[in-house]
Amino acid sequence: MQPPPTDGEASKPAAPAPSPLSIDGVPLRSAEEVARFLSVPYGRMIYTLYKSPDKARYRGFEIPKRSGGMRLIQSPNGLLREMQEKLGPVLQAAYEAHPAAHGFIKTRSVVSNARLHVAQRLVLNIDLEDFFPNVNFGRVRGIFMAPPFSCAPAAASVLAQICTHRNGLPQGAPTSPALSNLASATLDRRLTRLAKENGLRYSRYADDITFSSNHSQFPPAVAIFTEDGKKGLAVRPGEALERAIAAAGFSINLRKVRLQPRHVRQAVTGLTVNAAPNVERKRIRRVRAMLHAWAKFGAEAAGAEHLLKYRGAHSPGEQSARAFRNALYGELAYIKMVRGQEDRIFLNLCAKVLELDPNPSRFIRQMVFGADDYDVFISHASEDKDEIARPIFEACGRAGLKAFLDEAHIGWGQSFTQKINSALGAARTVLVIVSSTSVSKDWPVLEVNTALQFEAAGQKKVVPVIVGKPDLSRLPLLSGKDGMVWSGDADAVATRLQAAVKGDAPRRPERGAAKPPARAAPPQPPPRAAGRPGRTAVPVTAPRGPRRGFWSWLFGARPR
Repeated sequence: MQPPPTDGEASKPAAPAPSPLSIDGVPLRSAEEVARFLSVPYGRMIYTLYKSPDKARYRGFEIPKRSGGMRLIQSPNGLLREMQEKLGPVLQAAYEAHPAAHGFIKTRSVVSNARLHVAQRLVLNIDLEDFFPNVNFGRVRGIFMAPPFSCAPAAASVLAQICTHRNGLPQGAPTSPALSNLASATLDRRLTRLAKENGLRYSRYADDITFSSNHSQFPPAVAIFTEDGKKGLAVRPGEALERAIAAAGFSINLRKVRLQPRHVRQAVTGLTVNAAPNVERKRIRRVRAMLHAWAKFGAEAAGAEHLLKYRGAHSPGEQSARAFRNALYGELAYIKMVRGQEDRIFLNLCAKVLELDPNPSRFIRQMVFGADDYDVFISHASEDKDEIARPIFEACGRAGLKAFLDEAHIGWGQSFTQKINSALGAARTVLVIVSSTSVSKDWPVLEVNTALQFEAAGQKKVVPVIVGKPDLSRLPLLSGKDGMVWSGDADAVATRLQAAVKGDAPRRPERGAAKPPARAAPPQPPPRAAGRPGRTAVPVTAPRGPRRGFWSWLFGARPR
């Protein structure tokens, strides 16, 4: 039994946490140790940092700003990128996120930043001048010398050289987001204190600073009105606010100070906050215009026009189509993040995308179906569940496959039809259990025929498991398919599914290749589901006309 600590021992401060930039628990002390920590040759590191030309270390290009104009992105190359990619996660993990900071933090976003200022009477927006370039070499070196890194001056100098370019943080470097937040820690503390003293709300997303209030006017310490000969009254930051920002090593872009009352559109980091965080209407209109151009002119022509309009660049056909799709999918991802994956506008836009691009990437499928992006959909009759479907489902889990089985994924109160249809649409591989029971029931036959038509269009892989000697007259598309015979070995079926998922997944046809056959409409089900006892949901209905697309086929009704 250990004796109790003496008063002197009890009063000793706790040992500091080890530096995240250390070797054997000792913070980095020299350039050689930095190279060793990053697992790169010392000579190559020194040459890259101090002798190689700028063009060899960074590639510069411009992208449009949300507020207009162009933003210079400096993307690191070669060994420099490799070193920054190793440092980036270390820096991010070491940053203890301030409650007011929302940029470049995994669990926060422009939505969390905007949500703080919803339904406020007054919203004040301020941009910092040259935010990334203002975090210069000396400040970055100081960050590495201070806790929690506590590196020696020689090592801190090399680390700062790795992370800066032309005496500032380069936009486009993997290390810049975390370092900008670390450099802004003092700023966040000062502005949070100022906000509390004046009864305001404060948040920061990178260089965008927002204060909001439910008072009838802003306190003069934060914002004051001045006479502007051209515009009448103009708002400018108060003296206390300017002092706090200057003391933290930053400056205000006076051209971007905006005070927004409740009766106009209040925007925070590009989102409307009058009632709830929401995207601008013009963004929705732009996405609809992109979809219309794709449908009318094709992806290549629409992409060329899009690049010319928004980036002033000409691009050849296939390249412009790829860039156009990426831009469109990016817009959809943004709308989903803000409005949610159940939002009707988002789902309607996705429906149109899927009609134009019926075999999209896994990224877009995950946007549409969310977590329900299954590797395998298991189609079966209820009578085959206990002895066949459930053992295969469990074997898929052991094999690392995400399989859909109705009893495992449809909870109480959830729409049976919607869950079945969305899972069938999301899965790229469909296991169909074909037995004498399943071929005699409408619902399993409908599922199998729908899956086979997807396969005919090059969108899915169907793996049949034949149980006994069923009558296949209701499943003519199964004739001649190489199916498995059920022997009771569920693990063997899972192994076959692994091969289908990893190696035999359907691919988009090559340019010039013959197009897949047009999809036939799935068979019209009876008015009520007769296949599985106790289920009254109506499955996918047959399309009424040739213009019904993927969404209407899959979900049974055209979204409005």
